[in-house]
Amino acid sequence: MNFLKHLQPPMIRVKTLQPLTTLGLGIICLSCLILLFLTGVTLLLYYVPYQDVAYDRVLHIMTTLRYGGLVRSLHYLAANVLLIAGFLHLTRVFFTGSYQGRYLNWVYGLGLWTLTLASNYTGYLLPWDQTSYWAINVGSNLASYFPIIGPSIRRFLLGGQEIGTDTLIRSFALHVAFLPSLWMLLIALHLWRIRKAGGLANFEGPEAERMASSPILFKAELAVGLLTLSFLLVLAFFIEAPLSGRADPLRPPNPAKAPWYFVGIQEMVSHSALIGGIVVPLFISLFLVLCPVLDHSKLPGGKWFVKERLILNLVFGLFILSQILTIVVGHWFRGKNWLFKFPW
Repeated sequence: MNFLKHLQPPMIRVKTLQPLTTLGLGIICLSCLILLFLTGVTLLLYYVPYQDVAYDRVLHIMTTLRYGGLVRSLHYLAANVLLIAGFLHLTRVFFTGSYQGRYLNWVYGLGLWTLTLASNYTGYLLPWDQTSYWAINVGSNLASYFPIIGPSIRRFLLGGQEIGTDTLIRSFALHVAFLPSLWMLLIALHLWRIRKAGGLANFEGPEAERMASSPILFKAELAVGLLTLSFLLVLAFFIEAPLSGRADPLRPPNPAKAPWYFVGIQEMVSHSALIGGIVVPLFISLFLVLCPVLDHSKLPGGKWFVKERLILNLVFGLFILSQILTIVVGHWFRGKNWLFKFPW
């Protein structure tokens, strides 16, 4: 308990406890990570990262082991909810200007969002089924569009020029060892910077009403965490982690699509490899890294949609809408040969 107390500042502003201040998104993300760790360790006891047996081991987990299908579904759902909640958390921080005076922590947050994408990507291949095999193939091809380092990134991800045994082993090593190490480091730095800054950003000045963080803050965070875990557990009874047929390198699906969180880039690349694969992703990345520098407003962070940040908020909002649109079109409105089709 003493360790948990050190994770939070001793005093917090009363307003930060209001649900609309943070929407509980940070705790939702942390709860998903804890569940991912627990279910991931469980799955690790039975999974074997070799081409000849990987698919059979996943099938064994789902059909033979007691509660194995439930554990895998929880892992799958927590990973996807983490993606969505992490994106919403980043959006909340941006629209409230909570990066003001906390540039380093904003960078840590962007690093955690990047790790979320990387962890989902490396875990996507592990079932070694037809869907994941070709989705990773498309995703690695998209990586090659990055200037200068793109082809090297692709070779690193695949362990060569094409998907093979080295690809599966490399994805497994990244997913269960290298990336979790980075997760622990960045989470520790992220929480440390929040504590050092005196808690969450708030629009009110230093004279704002304060109270002891223990026990009310811990109870609020525990409640959000339990609600998140309960939601995922209920969801797992209705949504099963997908598993298609065994991976077949000789029978590519038409169309072969990247994982849903990268299919927006695939949609943009289908219009222009230069614009969609290089210019837009780099521009969005640079904007996110530099937005605290571009924000010249003198107001502290913590308040939604401040007028002084109207232009930055509009640009960020356009980025969000455009990327959601490309994901929707690429995921639901593209058929054979990447031709436009209606999903109904």
